Amino acid sequence: MPDQIEIIPTGPLNTSIRPPGSKSITNRALICAGLAAGKSRLTGALDSEDTGVMVAALQTLGLDVTHDQSNSIIHVTGCGGVLPNDRADLNIENSGTTIRFLTAMLAACRGQFRIDGIARMRERPIGDLLAALEQLGGAAKSELSNGCPPVVIEANGLRGGTAKIRGNISSQFLSGLLMAVPYSEEAVVIDVEGELVSKPYVTMTLGVMSAFGVAVEAGKLERFIIPKARYEGCSYDIEPDASAASYFWGAAAVTGGLVRVEGLHRNALQGDVAFCECLAQMGCKVIYGDNHITVEGNTLRGI
Repeated sequence: MPDQIEIIPTGPLNTSIRPPGSKSITNRALICAGLAAGKSRLTGALDSEDTGVMVAALQTLGLDVTHDQSNSIIHVTGCGGVLPNDRADLNIENSGTTIRFLTAMLAACRGQFRIDGIARMRERPIGDLLAALEQLGGAAKSELSNGCPPVVIEANGLRGGTAKIRGNISSQFLSGLLMAVPYSEEAVVIDVEGELVSKPYVTMTLGVMSAFGVAVEAGKLERFIIPKARYEGCSYDIEPDASAASYFWGAAAVTGGLVRVEGLHRNALQGDVAFCECLAQMGCKVIYGDNHITVEGNTLRGI
């Protein structure tokens, strides 16, 4: 790296861009596609460490998963809820979404599994998810009895029924449960205790589940009623990452230019598209299309 970097001011931008796919949606789609009956084609899929370890874990479990990284496409042949390999030792590095989603998924299947990661992963709590799975008849525990990974799963499926989970913890716990419990022996009710954090991510989970054929009764995101159901393989287009897109919309705002982000729209699954509403309040012009959002900069005011 040089000792100094010269920053050269630029004039207004006038361009369009499609950021890489959302990590959060990619890993949710991989879980649903892995459990589904039939084949799925995930377009716009992100290539990152988190999605990479998820793909590798599904492959270790015996699923046919191929990642065409140059074209951002992942092909998944789902297992229909019956994993080809009923024993596996999985290393998920430091991917929080992967360990939380996989723990719930594997508890809903059958077999003996162990999930571990790097040293930092062994410090990340997962006890609330394990407790919720136990309420539904699952058998997943912390190997070191400290509420953190490694996680050992003696899976014999989920009975179903009712589970309670705190709302002020990571929404990934609830998302993992939601995606797994359609494969329970009976319908499931999940009650959230207290205010639910990261509601947009839970809404995102419900949207991905719906695309794979499972509808959840969610009300005001305080109680979730999930039927006994099965995912169906499908072609699913993963939205670009809205957090990444926000930098380009912001660039249009501060340079007085115009930037069009392809692949996102007003009703996208990701809550971060609401950033455009903030820019509109600051004086920018925001144009919502069927599959794009354009921001045109203007004189900015504080909000």
